[in-house]
Amino acid sequence: MSDKAVLHKLLRLGDIATAPDLLIFSDEPANRLTFVCKFIFNHVLKINFLMTNDSSEFEKSLLLKINYSEKNISNSFWIVPSGLLSQSAVLENKPQPETENDMIYFYKVKKPDAFHFDIFSAIFYFISRYEEWQNFEKDIHGRFELKESILFKNNFHLKPVIDIWIEELKGALLQKYSTFKFPKKEFKTIATIDVDNLFAYKNKGFVRTLGAGLKDVIKFDFKNLKRRMAVIMNKAKDPFDIYKDFSRFCDENKISLIYFFLFRTGTSFDRTVNPKSNSYKKVFESIKKNKSFIGLHPSYYSSVSEESLKEEVSSFSKKLDSQVILSRQHYLRFDIKTTPALLLENNILMDFSMGFASGSGFRAGTSHPFYYYDFKSEKQTELLFVPFCVMDGAYFIYNNINADEAYLSILKIKEEVKKVNGLFISVFHERTFADHLYPGFGEMYKKLLLN
Repeated sequence: MSDKAVLHKLLRLGDIATAPDLLIFSDEPANRLTFVCKFIFNHVLKINFLMTNDSSEFEKSLLLKINYSEKNISNSFWIVPSGLLSQSAVLENKPQPETENDMIYFYKVKKPDAFHFDIFSAIFYFISRYEEWQNFEKDIHGRFELKESILFKNNFHLKPVIDIWIEELKGALLQKYSTFKFPKKEFKTIATIDVDNLFAYKNKGFVRTLGAGLKDVIKFDFKNLKRRMAVIMNKAKDPFDIYKDFSRFCDENKISLIYFFLFRTGTSFDRTVNPKSNSYKKVFESIKKNKSFIGLHPSYYSSVSEESLKEEVSSFSKKLDSQVILSRQHYLRFDIKTTPALLLENNILMDFSMGFASGSGFRAGTSHPFYYYDFKSEKQTELLFVPFCVMDGAYFIYNNINADEAYLSILKIKEEVKKVNGLFISVFHERTFADHLYPGFGEMYKKLLLN
């Protein structure tokens, strides 16, 4: 089985029967509609579908039927289109939210016989990342951040609203087609670690080590100097060297684990061990023994630099002894209009950057992976976005929250994902396990993964 196939299985993609379970009628079965239906029915509900614009064929069919048109067709489930999926450009007007039964909806429909909102358009708006193609205020790192999210502005960012909508659609379809059986799916936890600094003290080279030691002396930080010297003299384990122990922990508890390694140094934002160091190979071997996955953490400037990304992918793949196909951008620096093309050009097929640095939440409203939709060509691409909903730094860097409070907060989000049998994907860092820096967070993460 190829790496791509193994990762697709990990992310619960594929395994769809060839025979269609569902027929969808649309006057204009365009790329946007096909894209969103693949996500809803293939990826999330695990059933197959066909599309038709032949009303006669549709009416005669004995399959479960969804009518996506302005006209009401008897003996079918009716969803009225809002017009978004028949367009061919990104417009600046944003959909207006409405709340009903403690849930947010977009593209509401007033016709009594139809489903109460255009769920296809609403889901398309989020998984196409339409709002990131629209104008927004970037943060200091050039990112689409939490405060710009329409879900955050309406206080629904901590719920996987798309997954909840799909469960609602599923329930409504079962009311009309009571004998239909949807395949069962199970909740899954995936741990991911961003490795910004391979080690805290060791293998940094003589000049960097000397300079760091002098800084400890100047700051009168003799505790840190003592730790540093103990590691360098092989009398203590480097506090960031979590790879063997944490990989074994996840393997023993059947928790899927992915590491993303920064592989550039020498800039103010990229300060890891020199990529030429043999340390990486030893770490990679340890991780592979415990069945964990390895991806690239492209450097700060790589999201806008074709040459930087190309060089990092090439050198990292050589060190890994295989072509790297998954990544997460360092600092989550990601431009929806340009970064995906750079990733695809360099054979990256799965990107894990779809989340927020400044707070928890579902950036695209879902816990499930979805493919990148390119508005320039108006079609789905091969690049898979794998969203996360929780990052460690959102608690201790942006909001000064301790480990106990963070645990309770994250646990609530995890429970929301459990309700929809989704994927709970979190991001921690190697340094978070250093108790002298972030007290309790390392053990808290293990507890969270097991709960």
